[in-house]
Amino acid sequence: MIGLAASSEEADSVSNDQEVAWTRRAAAAEINGRRVNEAIERGTSAAVAVFVCECGNLGCNAQVRISIPSYEAVRTDFDRFFVVPGHEIEEVDRVVERHPGYFVVVKRLREAKEMARDADQRT
Repeated sequence: MIGLAASSEEADSVSNDQEVAWTRRAAAAEINGRRVNEAIERGTSAAVAVFVCECGNLGCNAQVRISIPSYEAVRTDFDRFFVVPGHEIEEVDRVVERHPGYFVVVKRLREAKEMARDADQRT
């Protein structure tokens, strides 16, 4: 019995460690998308630009065509990101706005929020 309890606790610890690592990876992917979009915005003088989805899915190459003012509306806070509908990750994101072609999400978890704040060049 004692051996089983220890094994169960170890399994829970490993599972929790994997979940934390996965959450960090997803948040890091979203932050990388944000960095790309910040560069796109700096490099354009047009009223509309094609931005990349800021989801946490590795390898996502979805694009969103939105106006610069719409992008700025997403960027009103460090933990707001935009994603293509269906790319939101429930464990990491909470949808706060729905627009044609994209959703605005905020971070659910404290660690993901802290990562976003620390990486944000505007704060």
